[in-house]
Amino acid sequence: MTALVDLPNPATLSDAQQRGASCVWCASLLTPGDAHDLGPRPDPAFVCATWFPRCCLTCWEGRTR
Repeated sequence: MTALVDLPNPATLSDAQQRGASCVWCASLLTPGDAHDLGPRPDPAFVCATWFPRCCLTCWEGRTR
């Protein structure tokens, strides 16, 4: 189960960060082996939309300690 952590507002992120290709915090490019799925989240700007944020393992470990 993924712990809920505060995420940046999707409106402030790049396209790559919004679609899970880059880390939501440090913007590093992600590959399948080095990404942590943060689970589907409601998009605050669009009532019926969902976004699927991901982050790098370094940022994930730094926020879950």
